[in-house]
Amino acid sequence: MNATSHLSDNLLLLAHETSLLIRTAAGLDDETIRAASLCEGWTRAHVLSHIARNADALGNLVGWAITGTPAAMYDSAQAREADILAGSTRGAREIFTDLEDSAARFASAAPGLAGPPERSEVEMRGGRKVLAGQLPTLRLMEVVIHHVDLDAGYTFADADLGFVRRAVSNAIQRFRTSGEAPSISLHSAEGDEWSIGDGAQDVTGSNAALLLWLARGDGAGVSSQAPLPGLPAWG
Repeated sequence: MNATSHLSDNLLLLAHETSLLIRTAAGLDDETIRAASLCEGWTRAHVLSHIARNADALGNLVGWAITGTPAAMYDSAQAREADILAGSTRGAREIFTDLEDSAARFASAAPGLAGPPERSEVEMRGGRKVLAGQLPTLRLMEVVIHHVDLDAGYTFADADLGFVRRAVSNAIQRFRTSGEAPSISLHSAEGDEWSIGDGAQDVTGSNAALLLWLARGDGAGVSSQAPLPGLPAWG
């Protein structure tokens, strides 16, 4: 692969996690794909349609970085929502094919980021600017987190250990800058520690359990000396 080591590693991990997602999606039929997901108000069909559209949206940014021609992730916020809603009404086989094909398009385009395109700045939905070399990692976040959201057997405990740790660190950093997060100290079973504010309240659990709490507010696998505090919305 014509890519730097960092980009190559991220793309290899993304390929692995995408294969796990596709395997889960292949096991859903027209009935089970309509079951509720961990994303409030969304079925599994909504989640899978979102993952597919995200692949194409991030692919637009990959194209921007490679060609130098600016491109939006989505035509508009309204178009994004409409595409997810429309996609969720399809049958399981059509949704699966879309998921597989869109993932393949991103996988085919992303190695082209190697070299100068990695250092290009592109603009995410909402105006957030990132270096194009981060796009495979952002895609990896979407694939892993929404795979868990399917609530179909895959959990953060099944994800790459390094990814889970990085995802917790990323969440903590985002919460620190939000100005809304509670003062907590996280202590993982793997020996990692993070804090927000003065770290007044200790929260313990595996990295996978901590990530599930941070991302989806599910504290079943974590413990604290006091009731778990509320967290800012994930986003």
